[in-house]
Amino acid sequence: MPGAAGVRLWYAFYNVILHVGVLVCLPFWLFVRLVRGRYRGQFLERMAILPPEVREKFGARPAVWIHAASAGETASAAPLVVALRKHFPGHPFLFTFTSRYGKDMATRRLGEVVDAICFSPLDLPMFCRRFLDLVRPRLYVMVETDLWPNLVRAAKRRGAAVAIASGHAGPRSLPRPFWRTVLGHVDLLLMQTEADAQNIRRRGAPPDRVHVMGNLKFDSSAGRLAPGEIAAWREELGLREGAPVFVAGSTLAEDEGPVLEAIAVLRAEGLDLSAIVAPRRQERVADVRKRCEACGLEAALRTEGGGAPVLILDTMGELARSYNVASVAYVGGGLTADVGLHNLLEPLVCGAPVLFGPHRGKARRIAEEVLRAGAGVEVGSGAALLSTLRALLTDAGQHAGLVERGQAMLAGHEGAARRQADRIRELVP
Repeated sequence: MPGAAGVRLWYAFYNVILHVGVLVCLPFWLFVRLVRGRYRGQFLERMAILPPEVREKFGARPAVWIHAASAGETASAAPLVVALRKHFPGHPFLFTFTSRYGKDMATRRLGEVVDAICFSPLDLPMFCRRFLDLVRPRLYVMVETDLWPNLVRAAKRRGAAVAIASGHAGPRSLPRPFWRTVLGHVDLLLMQTEADAQNIRRRGAPPDRVHVMGNLKFDSSAGRLAPGEIAAWREELGLREGAPVFVAGSTLAEDEGPVLEAIAVLRAEGLDLSAIVAPRRQERVADVRKRCEACGLEAALRTEGGGAPVLILDTMGELARSYNVASVAYVGGGLTADVGLHNLLEPLVCGAPVLFGPHRGKARRIAEEVLRAGAGVEVGSGAALLSTLRALLTDAGQHAGLVERGQAMLAGHEGAARRQADRIRELVP
């Protein structure tokens, strides 16, 4: 690790950049807050000014603090939080995030598990100190390497054990001397793969603290319903018994054209196909309905009771459950390089073969694993989507093979949350 003077220099440089960035972005944040209503409730919490109902839960005993960035990381963290809660039953638990989508997910998945949820403070020294004065963490766990240097250093200085769970690390990074300093404050780095472990060591993580412990995402998508529950859910959605169902989840505009055209063609060919389409953003529901009309498809909204060949989910939190009725699933985002795929594991957990586009984004590792296992199919165009969907809906053997390989892949990754929680528990006497 660099000497004391070198450490101070690197942190000073980082903090100058950070303060300048905040000052530059502040007018934009204020504009978006005032004009569009975004960031509501975030500013005070990002400055470590926490609501009274959060403050009153902490201070009497040292806390367990788990942090994840956004919705996907929060969903990944959920089984780890549950496992850690069993290890630390007497400590208050705080869960933080950095995006409003993370807040929505945390409220749904962890609202009854942790004592409080809130936005993580900005990584400015004054906000870090104020936040840590209120929370007094005994253990600080970052999920998927959403690592903030000032928070890490300040937490460690106050005696907290610091860990990374389900970590990943690409080959590129900030200058190594700075990372070596930051990672030296982390007591345990539990990485997803050996490649991640090698990359984090190259950045300067102490080799004896780095371990390969798997990906929490494989434990986080536990949405499979019992047969009786699936039948009841199918009836509630207005789906005909025995008819095949195609579920297209987290779709963008680039996905919906090929998806709806494929549905229209297969129905025109005489296939009694029902479909569920869940746009990634609720504000696009009306646009999806217009696209259905343009393709000659009758569509109904979930809030209207369904009953049409195409059901559009205009509700929150029902997509994962809906994959249980899928004969075949499509996960959106992969037909545009700007966004990337959403959660590929949710349909696989429910026993549905999964189709997806070639642009994978943050889901690259999961997509590669799915393709390696033969549990899903990459489709790069509307024609490929149509032909693959037709084959899976008409060839029982091909369909069964994908389902079987998907279940085998999931079984091979089970238990990451329990293993990582057990290892993290060893940090706290």
